[in-house]
Formats: sequence, structure tokens, C-alpha cells
Amino acid sequence: MDAPEPIVLLGSIPLVLVAPHGGRRDPVRRPWGSTRLRVNDLETASLTRELAAATGAHAIVNADLDRNDVDLNRVSAANDQAPAFLERLADRISAVVAAHGSAVVLTIHGWNVIQPVVDLGLGRKRGEPLDERAAVSATFAERAVPELMRACAARGVEATEGARYPARARENLIQVFTPRYRDDERPLIRQLAALGARVEAMQCELGVPLRWPGPWRQRFIESCIEALPALFDPASAPTADRPEPALPVVPPRRRTLEVAGDDAGALVSTDPLGGRLLIFPPGGGLALFTGERLGDEEPDRVGGLRIERRDDGTLRARFAGPMMRFPDTTPFVDLERGLATADVIDHAAIDLIFAPHHDGDEFGRVTGTAVLDGHPVDLSGRGFTPRGGGQGPWPRLRLALQLGSHARLSVTVALDGSEASGVLCRDGHHQAVRGATVSLGDPADPLTGGAVDVELEGGERLTVRPDVVHRLPVVRGASEVPLRLLYASCRLPGVPGLAGWCEVGGV
Repeated sequence: MDAPEPIVLLGSIPLVLVAPHGGRRDPVRRPWGSTRLRVNDLETASLTRELAAATGAHAIVNADLDRNDVDLNRVSAANDQAPAFLERLADRISAVVAAHGSAVVLTIHGWNVIQPVVDLGLGRKRGEPLDERAAVSATFAERAVPELMRACAARGVEATEGARYPARARENLIQVFTPRYRDDERPLIRQLAALGARVEAMQCELGVPLRWPGPWRQRFIESCIEALPALFDPASAPTADRPEPALPVVPPRRRTLEVAGDDAGALVSTDPLGGRLLIFPPGGGLALFTGERLGDEEPDRVGGLRIERRDDGTLRARFAGPMMRFPDTTPFVDLERGLATADVIDHAAIDLIFAPHHDGDEFGRVTGTAVLDGHPVDLSGRGFTPRGGGQGPWPRLRLALQLGSHARLSVTVALDGSEASGVLCRDGHHQAVRGATVSLGDPADPLTGGAVDVELEGGERLTVRPDVVHRLPVVRGASEVPLRLLYASCRLPGVPGLAGWCEVGGV
């Protein structure tokens, strides 16, 4: 295929930077529910150029070619569809080895979490010994890598090695420098593999704040500059004491807080896989943090987000760190398009306290504020924290709303009406939901014009017609029929401020 020529920046030190996934599609919205394409590593091209300029490194940058057309991080795909990329890589590394005797190769990738984190892939999972899949020497792994991790940690950047992206799969680009390819039948691959004896190759998987222009990117660049002596001469670096990360004694639990203020709303959650913080300011748009667990954090923490449940039933949610600001609330319909329109909030913070109205109540009062780059957002208002594990019928509608000054309703109902559960809390007394039926509007906006008819134990009936304020559509999965959800903060007649949140899944 005719592929754009990679951009080559010539440097003066034995460091070669490679950005295989820097190219991207035009950020055009794809239809709601369409099959998800792989997201290009946005801003890795510009980061690689800036890092090369700051260090004097050589760089090979894919600034145009979309990874859905050809994945330059896959050895076979690059060889078969874009050999010019590998030819440039082989020529540049050969020149560096000829001039300096060895080379350090860093591939720059994007990890679409909004936490200041880099996972370093050497060709092994964290805690495993080096073997034939390792793209670095033992000295580099034991001395140079810890120096880079230490430099990152000193600047507030969390650095791990092999925690999430170990770069050990056979088709991963850095694997071409391991003995696995020394006898490969393809000449270009064999040439690169022969260089492996003089190359230390490492994959850098970077969270969003480290890639976007700004202070967090600069912190990563400064960390690399500080670690350069150790990268070039690992034997000169001190031996690092690298104890294995301690696994949490108590396993992480799912914790969720839905916040409905006067004009602003928020969703906060942690679970065994990661955490999320979404803030919907009064003026529109979305502020977002997403993070993944790295294996050694406390059970109630993910990155800068912490949710603690206290013995008295109160819950405290705190956050400090970078977030992303989106001009609308649709980034999860097409993540690449969404990220292309976003910028970094360099520092955000929240401190929220949820207090239940009475013992065992999932509804309560929230007090607290978010601060986004110095601008406060009042999030005091109503709160809801489900105690269950998030299971239930599918497709479904779930709502948790304040109905009046003394009545609150929590319902989960199958969209076909075959299953319903929940409770109406009125003046501290609970009535279980016996059944419910749902009518929805247009599939693209199912809650507008929709209604939920609920029957309580004892025969009482009531109808709820939510009026949507903030919409958060989500598309998950890469199949032809991906998972579709809609989260929405809502108002109700006679209830001041936001009444709560609704979720529709599977429409």
C-alpha cells in the first residue's frame, strides 16, 4: 500500500524515539452504536518531536497513517504494508550504533487513562524474570529503568514496569530486537533483530495528561532528561532496591456516588478495575478523570481518586490531579473524536461528603465543592449511593430520583417489564416496588418524552416523567452490536435543582 513517509528527526545522542500510532483519522463523529475503531495514540507525534528536540534524540514519527489501516506497532503488519517505516528504523538505528556503539530505542504510545502515569514495557510482566522476550539487558532493567521511574515519581508522575502493557507479545514492535526474530525468513526483520544485541528497547505507555501539551508533558520530558545518563550507561547507575508491590489485603470494592446539585452534577465510582470522576458544570461540557488500578494501591484509591465509606454510613470522595475538559458530553460515543476536542485541566480537586438521610438509606445529602483550574463548582445537593453490585436485568432502566420534599424513589426495571426491583422511601418508611413498566422516546434520546409507571406493595401506583438536563451517552465494545448506555441527570416538576440520575442500557 502507499503509505505516508514517516517523519525522521536527526539527533546527536544514541537515543531513538519511535511514535508508531501518532497518525489519526479526522475527528468526525461516528453514528451512535457504530462499531468502535481502534483509537490512534493522539498527541504522541507532537510529544515525540518535543522530546527529541529537548534531548537531541533521533525520532521516527508516524504523523498521518491511521492504525486502522496499518498498525505500525505490529511487526508483520509493518513489514507487509509499510516496509518504508521499518527501513527508516533500521537505517537510523544502524547509524546510531555505528556512531556510538549502541542505541536506546523508546517507542511512544498512548494509554487512554486520564491519570499522570507511564507503564514501561520491557518484554516481561511485572515481577517476572527476564527471558528471551526481554528487549533489554539485565543491567538496563535493574539500574536504568528504576532511575527513570524515580525521576518520574519525583515529579508526581506514577511510573510502573510491566503492570499493564509489558510489550511481550510476539508481534509487538520492540520484540523485533529480541532473539525471537534472529532467524526470521524476512530480510528486513532479520536485519533489525541482528541489531538487537546493541539495542536496549523499551515501550512507554503514557496516560493522556503526559501526552497533551502542558505542565504534565513537561514533567515527563524532564524525567527523561534526568534519566538519560542511566539510560546510556546503566552500569553507572546505582543498584536499585525494587521490592515487589504489596497487594492490598482487602480487595477493592465497587463504590458509587451520584451527585445532583442545583445546576451541576457529578458521578464518582471505583471498582476492582479502576475509577471514574465525571463533573457536569452548570455552563455545559464535561470534566473527566478515568484511571486504572496498577496493583499496589489501597483498595479505596485509584490514582488521585479516593472513595472511603465510614462506619456511620457516610461516604467521602476526594480527588486531586489532572482531568480533561470536553466541550460536550459525548466523548464516549467516539473516544478518538472526543479526545481530539479536549484539553487538560492541569489541576482539579474535589472533596465531597455524602451523609444518608437515615441508617441504611441509599439517598442522602452531599456537601462539597470541585475546583477546576482554580474555578470552584458547588456540588452540594442530593446524593445516591447504591449498595448492590451493579447487576440486574438487561436491557434496563435504572433511576434514583427525589420525588418531593419527603419522598425518594430507586427503581431498576427490565425494559420489557419482566423484572423490577426498588424501593420508595417516604418519611423514613420504605415501600418495595412490586412491578414497573417503561415507555421510551427516540432511541437516540430515549428519556425525552419517556415515562416509568411504578406499582408499589399495597397497590399504590405512580408515574415518573424525568426531564433530562445532562446527557452522557456511552458506547462500549468492538462488536457489530456494541453495548450502549445513556446516563442522564434529570429534573422533576416541583423538585428544586436536579432531582437525581437515570440510566438506560441496551436501547
